[in-house]
Amino acid sequence: MAVRLGAPSAVGRSQADVMRLIESVLLPGLVAWHQSLPACVDERRAVELARRLIGPTGAGVRELLCEHYAGHGSLHRLFTDLVEPAARRLGDRWAADDCSEADVTIGLCRLLSELRQIDGAGTRVAGHAGRAALVVPLPGEPHMLGAALDAESLWQAGWLPQSEYPETDAALQSLVAARHYDVLCVSLSPSFRRSHRLDRLAQAIARARAVSQNPNLVVVVSGRAFHEDRSAARRVGADGRSRWASRFELLH
Repeated sequence: MAVRLGAPSAVGRSQADVMRLIESVLLPGLVAWHQSLPACVDERRAVELARRLIGPTGAGVRELLCEHYAGHGSLHRLFTDLVEPAARRLGDRWAADDCSEADVTIGLCRLLSELRQIDGAGTRVAGHAGRAALVVPLPGEPHMLGAALDAESLWQAGWLPQSEYPETDAALQSLVAARHYDVLCVSLSPSFRRSHRLDRLAQAIARARAVSQNPNLVVVVSGRAFHEDRSAARRVGADGRSRWASRFELLH
């Protein structure tokens, strides 16, 4: 993962500010995953997993997830190699009229439900006590998988994630203003590009910074839109994008 320094951030932080953020907030999350290998998408299994997720009963989904997890022993690898690509394949099937939007939503719910059943996937590392993260989908985003996986990744890395599902932008601002957070993670759909929601996300991020108790709040975004267009995260005013939130990619 490359970390680029020197350019000012969207909110005008100095290089010294960015270095402090890296040392105090970003690096602890990365260290927890220092043994993780680079993502290597299992395209064949991702396509098959997407097919099973929209089947009548979702049969065989858990078996595919467990096989991959047993082979790598890493939740991060499971997310980046299989879960994230399968979510995108669901979106591709919808774009090709192979399934409905409701099928995609049901498939993502099945995927999250089965992930929670994997034995041994709930191991937590020690450390990072007091590091608080607010994890939310953008208000109005019905696909919760990204937010759920961000929260799980951060929890396993020793953080204190608070998962919320605000229904309005005002509710999100109230959550951010209520206590001190080190990081705000905001997700869009892992399946659909949602390019029409980027302007609204940018406004939500700007308002969150304005009301935050933390003047150095780090904002991380996730979703298909940011996987396919790395510049999108910078355009909405985020500090980084997530694959998933425990492995931040700093933008500035």
